[in-house]
Amino acid sequence: MRSVPVGHAARSLAAVGLVELALATRGRSVLDDLGEVVIDHAPLPLIELGVQLMGTTDKPLLRLQSLGALVAAGTAVGHLAPAGESSDRRRTAVQAGVGLGALVAARAVLARQQPQARADLAGAPVTDPDDGADGWASTPLVTPVEDFYVTDVTMRAPVIDADGWRLEVEAADGTRAVVDAARLAGLPRQERQALLACVHNRPGWDRLGQQSWTGLPVPELLAALGLPVPDAADDSLDLVMEGADGLVMTLPWPDVVARRSWLVTAMGGRPLTAAHGHPARVLTAGLPGQYGGPKWVTGLRLRPTGSVTATWVARGWPRGPVLVPMMARIDSLGTVGMPPRLPRRPVPVQARGEVSGVAWAPAHGGVAGVDLRVDDGPWQPAELAADLGADSWRRWRAPLDLAPGTHELAVRCRAGDGTVQAGTGRPPYPSGADGFHRVRVKVARA
Repeated sequence: MRSVPVGHAARSLAAVGLVELALATRGRSVLDDLGEVVIDHAPLPLIELGVQLMGTTDKPLLRLQSLGALVAAGTAVGHLAPAGESSDRRRTAVQAGVGLGALVAARAVLARQQPQARADLAGAPVTDPDDGADGWASTPLVTPVEDFYVTDVTMRAPVIDADGWRLEVEAADGTRAVVDAARLAGLPRQERQALLACVHNRPGWDRLGQQSWTGLPVPELLAALGLPVPDAADDSLDLVMEGADGLVMTLPWPDVVARRSWLVTAMGGRPLTAAHGHPARVLTAGLPGQYGGPKWVTGLRLRPTGSVTATWVARGWPRGPVLVPMMARIDSLGTVGMPPRLPRRPVPVQARGEVSGVAWAPAHGGVAGVDLRVDDGPWQPAELAADLGADSWRRWRAPLDLAPGTHELAVRCRAGDGTVQAGTGRPPYPSGADGFHRVRVKVARA
């Protein structure tokens, strides 16, 4: 039986790297294409498990998996070919180096590709909100754009120049209007503070953020374009939303109106970045991005209810819409993040002090209260910062008075509509995660 020469693997790596670099100059990537095939066809339970275990490393690991598959395939083909002259070690090292260098160069080329934005898509300068908690809060009231979570089913964000972008809007009677970036920038838009969360967000994770968004509600967009606007209670229609990445979402028209689905052009007073949907996206407060609207939106159409199947519904998620679960989070102890960044050991704390964090309930009338519990003790109300509105998160703090030893802290949210977070431990699929954020702490003995 022939041994597999390392030279075959080195030649395969060089070939993959050079092809990847050539494609990168055209804005494409074979590794990303293969990764999207996995995303599109993997069973839903496998995707859920991957998100839970890999967290923020999911896309890099998918690229590595694609690379391994291509190199293995090339190596196998080379191994089956008639034996030729063996490559010496030096040649093998050079080929491997060329492959790795080309792969690094390809990622650099792709990273430099950014859309050409229009400054007027940003609208008027945004005002900085103030909830009175900057002196003690551990979490910024507004998540910096560069720190805002990014999640989607594309391996890499589409790069869409504003001047070449078009949005087709179709009313229920079939009349249409096509909007370009210049026309959209000239429409009256407003600023709005709102939280955006991923449907996969779990207790203690940071797959959500708070920002100032600039845009206009979809009904106002229809009116501004001279298209007929359905009655707010017309449940015979869905808003079908199409993204440049091929994603299709649907939302019942009464939800579009009640939850003020917005066509957004700016984030934090700046045009949207490619990762966040430039030149425009749809955002619906109280709904995760998977249901509230696509990024890189290219079409908005009113269709009879149920006539179009949304992408995620076709993949096994409920028609919904699924709501953003109400939840509270302990932020001040460094226990927030996603795998693999979550701590495994108790966090050292002083016997007397305080903890702080954020809470959100955009689908339940906003945050009315936050409670903290130590071990199996009673729930104790926390102090709340000022309320910016139901669509926003709310910062909180609570005192600690702990005996030496190890303790478990838990936090829950109480909503404006009277709902109290149940903390059932429900996973994200199919209706969003529910659970108390629990943190183990340790007080040293004197």
